[in-house]
Amino acid sequence: MNALVLYESKFGNTEKVAEAIALALQEELPTRLAAVADVEDCAEALAGVSLLVIGGPTHRHGVSSTLLATLECLEGRSLHGTRVATFDTRLHGPRLVTGSAAVRLARLMRRLGAWVVVPPASFLVASGEGPLDEGEIEHARAWARELLQAAGIRLHALV
Repeated sequence: MNALVLYESKFGNTEKVAEAIALALQEELPTRLAAVADVEDCAEALAGVSLLVIGGPTHRHGVSSTLLATLECLEGRSLHGTRVATFDTRLHGPRLVTGSAAVRLARLMRRLGAWVVVPPASFLVASGEGPLDEGEIEHARAWARELLQAAGIRLHALV
């Protein structure tokens, strides 16, 4: 089993969250970290991935056009059987008001046949450009450990 943490980040906040998630996952399984800007062929990038973690900043209450464009190569049920988790960075407030890229990404992943193993996660920023709120990096690490357990990956501490 191996993982890919795929992210989009405009101001660096989502990148910091993605890095924290990837480092936590790396403790238990081989994990790659990739920015969508660096992905030329998403089908190739996803080949052999059994755990996909995907995230981006919340733009206009949803997923950015950049991230959606990267995922256009996925069609039908191309993620059938793949374990997936989604996350975003967003402003404070109820999701109804702020929107959530993670929730919309999770819906898209389900339509593509993926198994979304944990509820979408949001990591909060102080303003549109950040910075991340205090404690959000620790929140990302804890969420990654929850993700491993939900995906059926045994943690060293539990063995």
